[in-house]
Amino acid sequence: MKVRRSLLKDTVTVRPYSGEGAYGPVYGAARTVRCDLDDTRRLVVTAAGDEVVTQATLTVHPDDAPLFVPESTIVIAGQDSRVLTAGAQLFRGRPAYVKVTCV
Repeated sequence: MKVRRSLLKDTVTVRPYSGEGAYGPVYGAARTVRCDLDDTRRLVVTAAGDEVVTQATLTVHPDDAPLFVPESTIVIAGQDSRVLTAGAQLFRGRPAYVKVTCV
């Protein structure tokens, strides 16, 4: 059972990270995505062992998960941010929603 899009009341603009080019990072076209925004700041430890403070945590529909790869840029309420992690939350073995942490 996937989260219904009608329950996702907020919107963000995301530019998915595509990789590195000759002149730096390459991003895809910007898309507006519905989400549930939790703007509580949290202290987390990255995979490299660094402590960072997250700006927000988003809950998005599983079909939008490919847009939220690490290093993608996100505009949340006019402020630029980037994706730190994105992980699917399972319900009976199937993705129900995706939690995205933003720095």
